[in-house]
Amino acid sequence: MEDKKPIPKKLAAQLQEHFDQLIPRNLFLVKQNTYTDRVYRVAGSTAIKNNITIAFKIEEDDSLGYVCEYFLDANGYTEHRRYFLATDEVELLENYEGQFGDAAYEDEDVSYEEQMRIIKHNKKVRDLLIKKGFVKKK
Repeated sequence: MEDKKPIPKKLAAQLQEHFDQLIPRNLFLVKQNTYTDRVYRVAGSTAIKNNITIAFKIEEDDSLGYVCEYFLDANGYTEHRRYFLATDEVELLENYEGQFGDAAYEDEDVSYEEQMRIIKHNKKVRDLLIKKGFVKKK
């Protein structure tokens, strides 16, 4: 089995800076010994304990370079994204509907059919996030 090496320090710093823009005054999420193909989960921040969680995984692609996929939950507002470090671009991925981001979304102004569609969609997204290792089963 090949020994895994941590991602380069420069790329770890770039990814940390990207996360800093999402979560001001956060903990150091991307440490020097951050490896590819592993899910990292960090809860809380130095500013607001236990209201923010982020889970991320970095992969190395021969044609795209390093790519980080992550799921951020900031007190019910969620973002599921893919960040391309080589181009500094972000791609939005499937996310919960009915933000602020909970799978148990209900709104009196939305029809029953629309609520059922949102619930079904959010279950599909939750199952995907569990499969990726970003969300734990309850």
